[in-house]
Amino acid sequence: MKTTTNKNAYISATAIFMLSYVIIVAVAYCKYFLFGSFDGVVTSEFYVALAGCAISTLLILVSLITYLIYSRSKLIEKTKKLLAICTSLIFTYALCIVTSSLNLYYMPVAFVAFVVAPLADRRDSFITNITTNLIVACVLLFESIIGSKVDTLTVVVMMITGIFIGSIASYTLSNVTRRFMYVMRGLCISAVTFGLLFVSSYILRAINFMEIVGFVCLVSFAQPIVGLILQPIFESLFNIITNTKLMEFTDNNSPLMKRLIAEALGTYNHSMSVASFAEVCAMRIGENPYLAKACAYYHDVGKINNPRYFSENQSGSNPHDELLPEVSAGILRKHATDGFDLCQKYRIPIEIAHVTNQHHGTLPMAVFYNKATKLTDGEVDIREYSYQGPRPVTKIAAIIMICDASEAALRAKGKPTPTEVDAIVTSIINDRIARKQFDNCEITMQDLNVIKKTIIEQYGGLYHERVQYPDGKVIK
Repeated sequence: MKTTTNKNAYISATAIFMLSYVIIVAVAYCKYFLFGSFDGVVTSEFYVALAGCAISTLLILVSLITYLIYSRSKLIEKTKKLLAICTSLIFTYALCIVTSSLNLYYMPVAFVAFVVAPLADRRDSFITNITTNLIVACVLLFESIIGSKVDTLTVVVMMITGIFIGSIASYTLSNVTRRFMYVMRGLCISAVTFGLLFVSSYILRAINFMEIVGFVCLVSFAQPIVGLILQPIFESLFNIITNTKLMEFTDNNSPLMKRLIAEALGTYNHSMSVASFAEVCAMRIGENPYLAKACAYYHDVGKINNPRYFSENQSGSNPHDELLPEVSAGILRKHATDGFDLCQKYRIPIEIAHVTNQHHGTLPMAVFYNKATKLTDGEVDIREYSYQGPRPVTKIAAIIMICDASEAALRAKGKPTPTEVDAIVTSIINDRIARKQFDNCEITMQDLNVIKKTIIEQYGGLYHERVQYPDGKVIK
């Protein structure tokens, strides 16, 4: 299954890059044809320039593809995100080519970084920005062959400026989760951009910068503003889940969270505890902590439909005492699929919704299976008392599976000692390994050891005993 998925992903990636290449060359063709000095007459210089542009662009894109294959293969498998990145590259490239006809200083050379940084990894934004500036520079430099008045030195300066400013944007905006901070940092970067363009124009004396200062200022400061406007559009258009979007879903004022608090408060409290474990575990093994936190918030949301059948929402009587074990197993099993359906209904990102289905994998419900064996003389099929899966397919889903079981077991234990905490968490992880729950995801034994140690540390921090004053008051 994984091999087929990878094959399809690589085919899609190839198609995306081929289409990008065609568009880039087509835009260059239009630029050369419309703004060349040959007055519409196609000359040999035109074909030389176009061929040089096409070959250099191909080499740059091949270099980018090679980098992705060997260093960012995971990005290739995320077709929608790759498409969003290539769309941003082409859009920025086209803007630069069009505005260069007016003045080279009007080009938004770092715009791609402002768009891609919130949508992808900082490395992806960094490389995309460099690729875009190299392609723009090549197209403009080859334009000089057809007689256009392109100042080569200015092109190089703008390319260096674009790479420098884009690199700063890539590494300062990638982890920003609040849009206000994105704008503030973006405006600071824009001020640096404007300063660099002013200094470079003064040194080169290529133009009278004071004549175009207003428009250059507008272009410099418009990049982060337009990038912010495009961010939710790209999120929606390409179905990309960003850290900013994840923060919005973990707000207690979000509709589904409001329901969880109102209808299953015990489950909500359990989910918050799981989130405190999962967020740090994800960070420690190099996964997205914002995604882990959001998945933990929603992993048990399906319990809303039958809250009183789950222990954390019970006070006193247990309704399962009066039910047949197969009925009880069916109710518990259903909370995973109900959670997935609720996530879809409330338009929760699919990455989060899948975890609601996967966090119990195909584990058996031991309590009801044991109850059934006592009530039945013959053999009982354990599959009838097991969750239907699927098993975790991502590291985040595996983290939620471990943290969910660990939090419940440690809470049920009361006040376990550090040795008991270690034994409980180790037992849970070993049981999941023995039942092959992690066979469909890429989590390693090293990751599992880090997760175990993290949960033990976090438990000690969350549930440590308070020191008391002599009069019995607790020191907080």
